[in-house]
Amino acid sequence: MMKLKSFIATFLITLAFTSCNTQASNVKNLNAGEFQQGIAVKGAQLIDVRTPDEYKEKHIAGAVNMNINSDNFKEQINSLDKSKPVYFYCLAGGRSKKASELAVTEGFENVNNLSAGITGWMGANKPVTTANGEAPQAGLSMDDYLAHIKNPDKLVLVDFNAVWCGPCKQLKPIVTKLAKKNSAKLELFEIDVDKNPRIATAMNINGIPLLILYKSGKEVWRNMGLIDENDLAGKLKQFIN
Repeated sequence: MMKLKSFIATFLITLAFTSCNTQASNVKNLNAGEFQQGIAVKGAQLIDVRTPDEYKEKHIAGAVNMNINSDNFKEQINSLDKSKPVYFYCLAGGRSKKASELAVTEGFENVNNLSAGITGWMGANKPVTTANGEAPQAGLSMDDYLAHIKNPDKLVLVDFNAVWCGPCKQLKPIVTKLAKKNSAKLELFEIDVDKNPRIATAMNINGIPLLILYKSGKEVWRNMGLIDENDLAGKLKQFIN
């Protein structure tokens, strides 16, 4: 009897593990070129899972906005046609991956995720549009970025952020205050990742806020996420002569 119970328990664990892996494998993570080919097929359902403000600023033409953070996101997903392929994207692939996994659990069989998000899409020179039907500027090039951080006279603190990012808003006054206090030896360079997708893609930025400190063009320190004023001041002091 004990052997039978052990066998059943092992079988159930194996079955659950296999089921989870099968679900995960049902999500196709695509690059920009593959994604573009997929959404061009008749019947493809293109879903932008970012916030409405992000969507208005820029989105892939033909996308329907379904905010993954909304209370009724699951209901919105289930309003789609499960017999047709669905394509999800967000800023950098994280939120759309979660949406894709949810779609699989809800019975969708052809689920596709833009692995690098709209950041990677624009980095690959794919077209986007705005609420007004205008294509936004691609922003700074990598050459522009490299030229800016090679300041021979000052340290350069690069602040990667976005208007929709709550932690970025919390960090901004701290960074601005310390940059002003040390302005004789420190330059602040702010970059909105939404407006500068080529840099975000080239730098492989997958999270914000992100601070990177450069000395004569070479990275000497970085911090992902929030950092309090005292800690940031201490770090800057280590490099400011």
